[in-house]
Amino acid sequence: MLTFEEARKIGLDACAEKLGREFVRKHAKTSSTAYGDAEDYAYCFIGVSDQPSKPYREGDKIVLSSAPEDQFPYMASCNVWYDTGKIDFLECILPAV
Repeated sequence: MLTFEEARKIGLDACAEKLGREFVRKHAKTSSTAYGDAEDYAYCFIGVSDQPSKPYREGDKIVLSSAPEDQFPYMASCNVWYDTGKIDFLECILPAV
């Protein structure tokens, strides 16, 4: 049985592998990770943009990041099951090779 921390590491590693480690490293400044603890599995996500962040307007405020719809054109997400360690990939949008 995996702990949340073990499953999180496995899931983020699997997502990085799916996207391509070199691609993720190259765009580390415009990428993000997320993860969550569900009852039976850990959810893991890596989102990567290959474009520099640029300010956009949200109402009367200027936000110093990419517009939400442009934020992560590439992503990988998965669930890692605590009891088996099985990885189920969910949504994956991968860069062209």
